[in-house]
Amino acid sequence: MDECTDDSSRPQRCMPEFVNAAFNVTVVATNTCGSPPEEYCVQTGVTGVTKSCHICDAGDRRQHHSAVYLTDYNNQQDTTWWQSQTMLAGIQYPNSINLTLHLGKAFDITYVRLKFHTSRPESFAIYKRTSEDGPWTPYQYYSGSCEKTYQKFNRGFIRTGEDEQQALCTDEFSDISPLTGGNVAFSTLEGRPSAYNFDNSPVLQEWVTATDIKVTLNRLNTFGDEVFNDPKVLKSYYYAVSDFAVGGRCKCNGHASECVKNNGFDKPVCNCKHNTEGDDCNVCKPFYNDRPWRRATANNPNECLKCNCNGKSAECYFDPELYRATGHGGHCRNCADNTDGPKCERCLDNHYRDRSGNRCLPCSCNSVGSLATQCDNTGRCSCKPGVMGDKCDRCQPGFHTLTEAGCRPCSCNPSGSTQECDVQTGRCQCKDNVEGFNCDRCKLGYFNLDPQNPQGCTLCFCFQHSSVCDSAEGYSIDTVSSTFDKDDEQWTAQQRDGSSVSVQWSAGGEEISLVAEDYFPMYFVAPGTRFLGNQLLSYGQNLTLNFRVDRRDTRLSAEDVVLEGAGLRVAVPLIAQGNAYPGENIMPLFFSVRLHDSTDYPWRPTLPQSEFQKLLHNLTSIKIRGTYSERSAGYLDDVMLITARRGPGTPARWVEKCTCPQGYMGQHCENCTLGYRRNRPDLGAFSSCDACNCNGHSDTCNPDTGMCDCQHNTAGLSCERCEDGSYGDSTVGSSSDCKPCPCPGGSTCAVVPKTKEVVCTNCPTGTTGKRCELCDDGFFGDPLGENGPVRVCRACKCSDNIDPNAVGNCDRETGECLKCIYNTDGFFCDRCKEGFYGSPLATNPNDKCKPCSCSLYGTVDRQTTCLQVTGQCPCLAHVINRDCSACEPGFFNLQSGTGCVRCTCNPIGSTNGQCDISSGQCECQPGVTGLRCERCEVNFFGFGLSGCKPCDCDPEGSSTTQCKDDGRCECSPGFVGARCDMCEENYFYNRSTLGCQQCPACYSLIRDKVNQQRQKLHDLQNLIDNLGSTSEAVSDKAFEDRLKQAEKAIMDLLEEAQTSKNVDKGLLERLGNLNNTLTTQWNRLQNIRNGVDDTGTQTDKARNRVRDTENLVDRAREELDKAKDAISKLVASSCYICRHKMDADQIEKIAKDANDTSTKALNLLMKTLDGEGKTNKDIDELNRKYNEAKDLANNLEKQANKVHAEAEEAGDKALKIYSNLTSLPPFNTKSLEGEASKIKKEASDLDKLIDKTEKEYNDLRDDLRGKETEVRKLLEKGKTEQQTADQLLARADAAKALAEEAANKGRSTYQEAQDILGNLRDFDKRVNDNKTAAENAMKRIPEINATISAANEKTKQAEGALGNADADAKEAKSKAEEAEKIASLGSAKTKVDAEKAFEDTKKLDGEVNNMMDQLSAAEAELAKKKAEADQDMMMASMASDNAKEAEDNARKAKSAVRTVLNTINDLLKSLGNIDKVDLSKLGLIEGSLKQAKDKMVNSDLDRKLSELNDVAKSQEEMITDYDRQIKEIQSDIANLNDIKNTLPNGCFNTPSIERP
Repeated sequence: MDECTDDSSRPQRCMPEFVNAAFNVTVVATNTCGSPPEEYCVQTGVTGVTKSCHICDAGDRRQHHSAVYLTDYNNQQDTTWWQSQTMLAGIQYPNSINLTLHLGKAFDITYVRLKFHTSRPESFAIYKRTSEDGPWTPYQYYSGSCEKTYQKFNRGFIRTGEDEQQALCTDEFSDISPLTGGNVAFSTLEGRPSAYNFDNSPVLQEWVTATDIKVTLNRLNTFGDEVFNDPKVLKSYYYAVSDFAVGGRCKCNGHASECVKNNGFDKPVCNCKHNTEGDDCNVCKPFYNDRPWRRATANNPNECLKCNCNGKSAECYFDPELYRATGHGGHCRNCADNTDGPKCERCLDNHYRDRSGNRCLPCSCNSVGSLATQCDNTGRCSCKPGVMGDKCDRCQPGFHTLTEAGCRPCSCNPSGSTQECDVQTGRCQCKDNVEGFNCDRCKLGYFNLDPQNPQGCTLCFCFQHSSVCDSAEGYSIDTVSSTFDKDDEQWTAQQRDGSSVSVQWSAGGEEISLVAEDYFPMYFVAPGTRFLGNQLLSYGQNLTLNFRVDRRDTRLSAEDVVLEGAGLRVAVPLIAQGNAYPGENIMPLFFSVRLHDSTDYPWRPTLPQSEFQKLLHNLTSIKIRGTYSERSAGYLDDVMLITARRGPGTPARWVEKCTCPQGYMGQHCENCTLGYRRNRPDLGAFSSCDACNCNGHSDTCNPDTGMCDCQHNTAGLSCERCEDGSYGDSTVGSSSDCKPCPCPGGSTCAVVPKTKEVVCTNCPTGTTGKRCELCDDGFFGDPLGENGPVRVCRACKCSDNIDPNAVGNCDRETGECLKCIYNTDGFFCDRCKEGFYGSPLATNPNDKCKPCSCSLYGTVDRQTTCLQVTGQCPCLAHVINRDCSACEPGFFNLQSGTGCVRCTCNPIGSTNGQCDISSGQCECQPGVTGLRCERCEVNFFGFGLSGCKPCDCDPEGSSTTQCKDDGRCECSPGFVGARCDMCEENYFYNRSTLGCQQCPACYSLIRDKVNQQRQKLHDLQNLIDNLGSTSEAVSDKAFEDRLKQAEKAIMDLLEEAQTSKNVDKGLLERLGNLNNTLTTQWNRLQNIRNGVDDTGTQTDKARNRVRDTENLVDRAREELDKAKDAISKLVASSCYICRHKMDADQIEKIAKDANDTSTKALNLLMKTLDGEGKTNKDIDELNRKYNEAKDLANNLEKQANKVHAEAEEAGDKALKIYSNLTSLPPFNTKSLEGEASKIKKEASDLDKLIDKTEKEYNDLRDDLRGKETEVRKLLEKGKTEQQTADQLLARADAAKALAEEAANKGRSTYQEAQDILGNLRDFDKRVNDNKTAAENAMKRIPEINATISAANEKTKQAEGALGNADADAKEAKSKAEEAEKIASLGSAKTKVDAEKAFEDTKKLDGEVNNMMDQLSAAEAELAKKKAEADQDMMMASMASDNAKEAEDNARKAKSAVRTVLNTINDLLKSLGNIDKVDLSKLGLIEGSLKQAKDKMVNSDLDRKLSELNDVAKSQEEMITDYDRQIKEIQSDIANLNDIKNTLPNGCFNTPSIERP
């Protein structure tokens, strides 16, 4: 339990325990016996008695008497003592011996007790001191001669009112007896009046306090016999003390209950409580000075109370005056955050409290620009006229030159300046395109000083031919607008891919709108009649519109307004020029877009001014985005474009009038003057004008194309050559430079350089020679008439069957073809060679003449020739194919060489009547065998149209596996049935004997009844047999009657059978099956008859088509005759031939239809036969009974085969007719034949061209189909990527806007850093002033010059180590972290400057610790920002967060720098209060400064600043990467747009044939 607090934990007085403070404490004696050893004798007090003597030897532990025995344990049985030398050695008054006891700390002494081993001294004194280096104060005198020895009266007490700290002298203990063991006890409070009120007596409290006790032994007690100087007597007189005790308590002033060893110095100190400290708990702790320190009493513990500094200081001192005035004496010192007052409760002068109320900031009012140094509670200073800023440190916009009187106003032209001027010179800050001291004139190449133009003046356009222009007169402001009062005013809309969408016009709202179902944007497109074209006069003016949307989730993109023209394209977001976001208000919002290339109007991509004007000069499209989200609509109204026109009105000063250089004219230098021409006509008015150069053959040229008006038989752009038909050198420049060529038809010629001979170079087609006197190779005629009349050279007609690269293809006089190729022959290579056939006039060489390749086995007399047109070889009997290489169907044995032999296949057993062409083996029905398919296979029966059926005889009931012709098996005894799989009547199957066993005789009656029914069934069978056996023809009606009669008989039989109860169930089932079979067969017969009727109908259609084919052939012949009258009309004839071809195609189509019809009839018949076969399979036992149906089917087959043969004959006839069409016999007249051949050739060429073009078109179409699919997919992907790109661009634009805002704030931060730099420079100046004052003070004390020099040297070293704050401040423009660095270095510089303040150690340590706390806080903040920066780097799309972080860091840097400045101002204030230098504390100051420097070095600032720089670089790299990604996205968008632009708007057919 702590004795310093009571049970309620309230403080109370406490004291250490009472102890012998001298126990085992070494006493220092000024004299001790034994060095050297000496003899001493024991005093007995009897004269003449022999004394006992002993030796005192300091070197012998048994015989020494050192001072250590004074404070050891006092044992009566074994007494130890200290002993001095004897009187023989001179120990006697006036010589004294001192025994000094060092307690180690202050004690409250109660008594001092001495026990003497000899007699007590005659005179001795006790002294004390209260500090180790303090003076000795007498405690008590003991003497038998007080007045003589100590000049003190002999008295034992002090009267009330006397000095209670005086030492008394008494003779009470000065008697010589006893000779040993005498005690002397001194009580510190005995005889002192205030002892009973000790707690209230500071005098006695001080009186009892001692740190050291000294006993001075002055005079020995003797018997007087020392006067005889007897050595033995003298040896018996000496001082000896056996015990030295000091009773008391460790002095702690009632504030500690114990004393403990000090670890540092191994001496006792109080374990202080009650907020006290010190060795004796004699002072309050540093921050517990709210009342004066007092000793604890029994009634009041007097604990120290904590100062109240409002959290702004950890230091205070006791202020008595404040204590008397307020009852609280704690006066705070070194208040933080620029606070002041006893409790740090107010701001320092010229400071103000920030918004948080936690600290005060310096006003920092500019001494020149402010009216006073004190600011208001917001930190704003009172400024002089024309001055602005919170600190009145800069001129207002429009003012300059800060002086004691304020700032003077600028004299700037408001149209050409930013209304600001240089704060030092007053020179105005001009807009980009304006110059002059007052910004009152445009720069060279600019005009129209306009206050609305952010650049001041407009660049001269002048089609880039002149840089001198001025505002044109006579132009007034005009508008082009669409209000949609009556209709949509021809506005259209389209999607991003260019596809058109409909625009809706609202009569009520007088607006147009677009509705979107998906995210992909739609655009309003302005009509070209008014808004497009040359809109150069709208440059720099506004395009305004009213717009709204019906949903709030509008996501704007980078392309909301798009301009296109002159091959250029720019776009701008709708909100980029200060416009608001589109809303869903009933009333649309107003939007304005300025058509200007300034960076304030961020058109993308950025174009130079000349390029932007070029775009407006040929504006081809204005697009306004109408939709922004899914299932939304946009509404557009009141679109207006500002422009200018000639005429009266408000002047349009932005229209230019150029001063054109030589060669140009026009308001904009858009025309060339007379005698000049365009250098590049394709550039139009943008092309430069050059002087005409016509080589002396013309005085003028076309100003647009540059073509000279050439004369003197010259030609060319510059008359640089002779015209066709002339020769010479036109560059000489005379009128006779070019002469006519001596060539026919005015053809061109040339002069041979060596011989100067004129040679014709462009003879008429088909002629050659120097004068074109010969027919060229491949032509024939007689141009000079050497062999008769003159005949013009004409091209040889060889039907394209010659090698065009060969020489001598035809005779040059007759035109006969000499080198026919492609197996052709004839005068014109117009027929095939012998043994070849085909179309020699075909365009494709593969379609020309081919070898006949007739088969040797199938050709008559093994001939190798064939028909010229069809290639048909003369075949032997029953041999077919063009080359006679196959037998007719139903024939074989081609290798015989005599023709093919009929297969003779059984018509019933074979499948199609055909056989193998070599062996003659027929193709048999299932179950049929034999070379002719004439019999059933083994174990098969029922030879018929569907083949043979398996017997399937029961192996147990049949005697053999082969059945009879009717399919019935030969049964073993007792078995019956077609398969012998049943027991005979009146037999039953016995499993034990594996056979049929006869039933009992009682079953005979049932058998007789069954036989009766069988007789009736036999009669029915006869009836059916008569149906097929009768020889007379039966009509369908009679057949139906008989069939009905049979059906009626069957039904009667069935009814009779049903009446019989004992009839066999198997017979009933057979009768039912017979009835169903008859019904099914009847239905199939009906289908067969219908099929026959259909076949006849199809046959009639085929005959009609054959007749139509013959008619078309006749018409073709008639049309061909008419071609004789159209020889001279090639194109018409070509069309006529085309119609012939169309007619032939129609014939072929009809013939093909006929063939298809015949095939269809055959298939129908085969289907019918197949159905009949299936029927026969189902009713095996009735197959032989339907002979009539079989005969009918056979007749139908024969008739169908006949119809099929007729159809094939008609098809073959049509094919032959079609084949013969291509080889109609020529006319008898040779010339007509030639003309017809020419027509054929030209028609063939046209046909070839059409086929080739059609083929190319088809190939192109096929290629385009795949590409179209690919492009569509690409476009779909492009749309998705475009949507993503829009979102990324929108985010990028937003991030860029934030980045620009952050950059602006960064520039502001940079300006503030510059201001801080100025303040720091002012701080240096003020430091230097205070340094001078300090040096003046030090001159008064020459002894400290060396110390001050050392301090200055250390200051310079610290400045070099901590770096230059000025250089660091300049880097704050681009990195917020470097602004933090300024704060850190500023703090370091503050510590360097603090070295110059020669204050006491505690104050300096407090300031250094305060600075270190600020630095630690800054480091923690920087670490936090670094973590945030690392997090932001992981978020690739969050560039805006980085910008905001930079802004926060800049703001915090500003705050940190201001804090540093506050600290600097505090230091300046302290420096200004230096009066004198305490030399004794310079060493301590130097040590403290060294310690502070070590702390700065250990703080590792360089590494941390390096890490901050790395973070800043990483952020810069990330922003660079964002810019790269944005550029890649923009590049991808541009590529997609290029792909879209290259796609055709539709599929284009080949051009039509040219008409005359």
